[in-house]
Amino acid sequence: MSNVMLLYKRVTALSRDDHKDYKLKPVDGFEFASTTHWMPVAGAEFAHAARHYPIVFTGEGDNLRPILLLGLEIGHNEYVGKDKAWKRDSYLPAFVRRYPFVLADTGAKGKELTVCFDADFPGWNKTEGRELFTAEGKNSEFLEEMLQFMNGFNVEMERTSAFVRELGRLKLLEKRSADIRSANGSTFKVQDILVVDEAALSKLSGADLEALNKAGFLGWIFAHLMSLGNLTSLFDLHLARKGAEKEKK
Repeated sequence: MSNVMLLYKRVTALSRDDHKDYKLKPVDGFEFASTTHWMPVAGAEFAHAARHYPIVFTGEGDNLRPILLLGLEIGHNEYVGKDKAWKRDSYLPAFVRRYPFVLADTGAKGKELTVCFDADFPGWNKTEGRELFTAEGKNSEFLEEMLQFMNGFNVEMERTSAFVRELGRLKLLEKRSADIRSANGSTFKVQDILVVDEAALSKLSGADLEALNKAGFLGWIFAHLMSLGNLTSLFDLHLARKGAEKEKK
């Protein structure tokens, strides 16, 4: 589960000269996210996301991070329906809300991030929608709003990285396989996910618990643990889709 450019097909650096006439027209639906069964998530989103998605950890070393499980089968996001709408009343992840924009390291300016966009997103045109630049060549109000959102998201992802490093330092993560059972008796095994070990958490010193709490990380841990109850709901969505596909044949 790698690739920070998940969702993006043709990442292009935004240019005041080359894209001065570009406008972004809203496109109905979330087809661009319909084939991803996972998505990165910031710790600041845990409280909202934990009500609807399983939050688990994956990767190792510098690539260790929390993700939302959106499906149990590669190529299927169970939260995007046939009509390409996101599942009603479900939290919409920030990773989706920033699309088709992204701050990316293009390698052209050292560690400085460049504003980029997915040139294959169908909403781009030169006649209607929200403009990116004013007639004077300055950032439009819309583009400034997106920049603020993306910068905030990046800050929260950096904070999330610090959270993950702290979990590693305290040896709180363990690899586990989860056996899911639906109401009709069907079963599914989610293999090799990383979750917080509650036994290890309970053995932490008062000082470590206080430090986690002051950093805001203790609440994130509890939200993560609560979110694991959504594995059954995700399995139900998976079974419902498979059943519908079977009836259609």
